[in-house]
Amino acid sequence: MYTMLPELETYSRVEAAARLGVATSTLKKWAIEGRGPAYSRTGTVKGRTIYSAADLAAWLAENKTTPRAGRGATSKATGG
Repeated sequence: MYTMLPELETYSRVEAAARLGVATSTLKKWAIEGRGPAYSRTGTVKGRTIYSAADLAAWLAENKTTPRAGRGATSKATGG
């Protein structure tokens, strides 16, 4: 029996979009624009686009934002 290693786990574009919470068309657009997560293509002309679990995690980490104080946040100093 073959067991896939976690670092080799891959997702189709549909699966990757679902994991990221975006539309498949958004993920495709990001790929065209070169601004989404890294991906691989199987085959030559019309191969499948696949995303590794590691690449999705890395992209999420790189695009993480931290809320800034004063932007919708309440603080004791302002009484908000």
